[in-house]
Amino acid sequence: MSKRDPAPLIGITCEAVSKRKDFAHYDLLCDHRYAAAITQAGGHPVLLPIAHDQNQLVRYLEGIDGLVIVGGDDLDPRWYGERPKKRTKIAFPKRSEFEAWLYRAGKKRKLPILGICYGMQLINVLEGGTLLQHIHPNKHKPVVDHEGKKTGYHAVKIQPHTRLGAIIGEGRKIVATQHHQGIRSLAPHFIPSAIASDGMVEAMEHPSKPHIFTVQWHPERQPGSRISRRLFRAFVRACDEYQTQKGR
Repeated sequence: MSKRDPAPLIGITCEAVSKRKDFAHYDLLCDHRYAAAITQAGGHPVLLPIAHDQNQLVRYLEGIDGLVIVGGDDLDPRWYGERPKKRTKIAFPKRSEFEAWLYRAGKKRKLPILGICYGMQLINVLEGGTLLQHIHPNKHKPVVDHEGKKTGYHAVKIQPHTRLGAIIGEGRKIVATQHHQGIRSLAPHFIPSAIASDGMVEAMEHPSKPHIFTVQWHPERQPGSRISRRLFRAFVRACDEYQTQKGR
């Protein structure tokens, strides 16, 4: 019997990009920084092409020890009972359907799942929450550059007594950001684990689902940041534990 490779295999979804609105032809793209972050944290990254064949989907889940749902365009607001607004740029529908299946099936297996930006928004909606289709600055609150147009970064406050706080530390942190949507209503039973100064939820977690990790910011864009390294290492450790349990 061959010795098991100690590094967990972690599936990373891809963005679908097309020059045509009907997506008759499209390219699957993935920012190399997601894979680099997983590798740096001790995991083996593998890209997951969009699939809908049941057997292929099951093989994906059987083969991976963790899942990263990456950033991208906007989830179709009809998923949470709204019509698209002017600034909403809907992601390729088959991509969202693919990731929704992976999330639901993976959650049942207690597969470690990391949702980043759009990935967190998708998880929030799948769990019963809703989104703001566009964040408008509130004159009664601090203006936060969520879209990252000025510097690409803004501050968040990691909440005390949360798993995220235990992983990366509590208090004020500077994170890489690029999102124009955010959480309107948090999914039932989830709690905010990071909040921006305008009150926008920047990370969420479920007290009884430690295998689900979510952040609204882009930790893969801060490879030298201590908080990014700690987050990815914690996620890869969870994937390694899952791999060990799966191998028994």
